[in-house]
Amino acid sequence: MRVHAALIFIWLFTSVCAGQDDFEVRGTFESRLFSKKNRLPFWSFTNSQGFLNESSTYGVSAFAKADYIISNNHILTLGAGAYLSDGFEDNLRRSDLYLEYRNRSILVTLGAKQLPQYEYNLSTINDNILQTGNSRPFPGIIISNVKPIKLSDKFSLDGELAHYSLNDNRSTKNAQIHYKMIRTNWRINETSSLSIALRHYVQWAGTLSDGTELPSDLNAFGRIFIGANGGDIDNPNEAINALGNHLGSYNVNYKKYFKNGTLALYHQSLFEDRSGRELNNFPDGVWGITYLPKGSKLIRSILYEYIQTVSQSGAPRPTEGLNQQSGDDNYFSNNIYPSGWTYEGAIIGLPLINPFGNTMTPSNNRMIGHHLGIAGSLGKIDYTIKGSYIQNLGTYNSPIKPRQQAFYSYANFSYDTNILGIINLFLGADYINDFSNATSIGIGYKYNLE
Repeated sequence: MRVHAALIFIWLFTSVCAGQDDFEVRGTFESRLFSKKNRLPFWSFTNSQGFLNESSTYGVSAFAKADYIISNNHILTLGAGAYLSDGFEDNLRRSDLYLEYRNRSILVTLGAKQLPQYEYNLSTINDNILQTGNSRPFPGIIISNVKPIKLSDKFSLDGELAHYSLNDNRSTKNAQIHYKMIRTNWRINETSSLSIALRHYVQWAGTLSDGTELPSDLNAFGRIFIGANGGDIDNPNEAINALGNHLGSYNVNYKKYFKNGTLALYHQSLFEDRSGRELNNFPDGVWGITYLPKGSKLIRSILYEYIQTVSQSGAPRPTEGLNQQSGDDNYFSNNIYPSGWTYEGAIIGLPLINPFGNTMTPSNNRMIGHHLGIAGSLGKIDYTIKGSYIQNLGTYNSPIKPRQQAFYSYANFSYDTNILGIINLFLGADYINDFSNATSIGIGYKYNLE
């Protein structure tokens, strides 16, 4: 029904709204076709917002949105889209289906909307280590400010607040996600700036496999909002620990503006409990540097990221008092929410972490990686090339010995005809020391309706 509604919306937007003075209609159509060996290589499907997976050989997506301009200060937007791609239980799926309201101050989105598309798509995390765009968007409501809230000439704030529903087939049914973000922006001078943000997600509520209903009332929401424990809940882990499955990240981003380009240095941590929140798992996370040259077509963006998740506040060890253990943060896993930090089986956050294993690696959330990306133009051909060298250590309880070593590579070459759309060539290859390798070649077509 959700897919049918999305397709109906697409048809309504293009047939009813087009030509109306108060409406602005835009849309995108995209198709991809692959020839592969064994499976689709990692970066050929990862962070595609659920469009493709490693079993896919083709994918078609359609999206349309209509902006209804109520006045200069108020805009209402309807957006809908669908995927048709193989390798999934349901080949025809909803991508987007949302209603959005915007004025000069706030943006309110109700429904499922894809995360923003970054121009060159070089990063492993796309500016959010906990929600990278690896999974299909899940439905909810999110409120954010449109432009920074000015505190002074040099300081401003940004914020986001959201509630989502995990409506997929998972171990704890009907779980919810609470999300909030606050970011401080400091314009140091005319040539440099610094932003520091805190992101906080909580899986909460839902029904356990034995039928137990987890708390979902206002009192429970207040507890998960501030990270309080479960009080008198009839579950020892929830009673002692913070109610729900908490995930957080500190984000630091420094930018320096030069005459010939912009340099950005950034770090995004990740934590799931108090020890990580207090940085006992330092330096786990992503450390990155990117440079965007001015006036250069050959190289438009170059990026390097160092990724590690090996600390996890140390190996598991007992603590005094509450019959618990410290260390072994076991990223993206949780006993009460056994499906972990996933949606429809896809990791929501950093996709190089997979505590449940897949066809490429056994269960793994301790890894070290180096990632390089570059984008630019060769004449009329735009290119994007990226590669990752990864060492997978498994988990503390189930280590991989010797370490699994993997190299994931990807290239996209595109030609814009200006009138008839964009033609793409995709190349990908994975080399894994203790597993079968993978290669693919693909062609694609994209058309934007403006």
